[in-house]
Amino acid sequence: MTGRPRWWSPGAGERELLLAVAATPGRLPSTAADLLSRGRDPAGLLRPDSPDPAAVGARLRELGVRFLLPGDPEWPLHAVAPEPPCAWLFAAGGPIPEPPASVAIVGGRRASPLRCSVAGALAAALVRSGRAVVSGGAVGVDAAAHRGAIQAGGATVAVLGCGLDVTYPRANAALLARIRRGGGTLVGEHPPGAPPRPAHFVPRNRLIASLAAAVVVVEAGARSGSLSTARAAGSRGAGRVLAVPGSPWDPGAAGCNDLIRDGAVLVRGVDDVLAELGLDAPASAPGGSAPLGREAWRVWRHLADGFPVAPDRLAVLTGLEPVALARALLELELAGVAGRSVAGVQARAWPAAARGHGPVAGRRA
Repeated sequence: MTGRPRWWSPGAGERELLLAVAATPGRLPSTAADLLSRGRDPAGLLRPDSPDPAAVGARLRELGVRFLLPGDPEWPLHAVAPEPPCAWLFAAGGPIPEPPASVAIVGGRRASPLRCSVAGALAAALVRSGRAVVSGGAVGVDAAAHRGAIQAGGATVAVLGCGLDVTYPRANAALLARIRRGGGTLVGEHPPGAPPRPAHFVPRNRLIASLAAAVVVVEAGARSGSLSTARAAGSRGAGRVLAVPGSPWDPGAAGCNDLIRDGAVLVRGVDDVLAELGLDAPASAPGGSAPLGREAWRVWRHLADGFPVAPDRLAVLTGLEPVALARALLELELAGVAGRSVAGVQARAWPAAARGHGPVAGRRA
């Protein structure tokens, strides 16, 4: 969006008018914003079912939700506007961090425990380096990123595709409440009561990208919604795109590998993200556990794609004697980064405490 649209700094009456437009059901907020940016009179976007702005305002005060417009002191999108444009935001909790001080971490809802661990470790390292973490409030990678930021004592922003009073997904009810209670922020374009319709989430993803200086894609299938977040970041020009690689046979890594092929920064570990952003390494390594020994790392490298590997296969891949292999597996289990099942040995978490190592896929002969 170029130039200042006519609703950039509305007066009191216009503000109420825009609140009524924002609360009108049915139309996508991004569609309304596009019409407004083209000079459409806000009054022309009202419909017979548009609510009374005074009633909407009272409901917002009851919920502790702020209605933000371009030109407001807290408006976060003044430097680089999203595309399609954004005409308003609803926010709850702490103030929205400035995008240059934030990094988005996104990925699939069905991500493996290993990739969720990667997301949490990256988020913790970023907040320890003075950045806020932005994500989409979904289960999987999003939830892991939010938790990692909270556990490290930092700020996190959840961008929702529904009203801020609507608990979605229900599995993250406690997490979303914790974000708001702990000084984090819930943000969205949708008014109170708006349900989480499928059409809301691609527009939501462009906001995630616009609220951060960079987007780190931790897990993404070939058609993952996380790819739209990455594309939105790349199309802005100022946004950086980073991706965690995976094995060619891992469908959950196909989108990440494609991003890297197309020019995204490859993320082997926390250091790659910090270096790309020009940040110093945090004083304490994420995870807080002692680094793994040489033999344990030798084994873990062959588990790093998240797939289970039979112990006898690990013996062949690592070349370790049975006693050494058993010792390494015990160390990995005690560290909480691998576990055994009937399918074999499988990575459970990223041993991020050992700096310089990262989630690079292991090789199989």
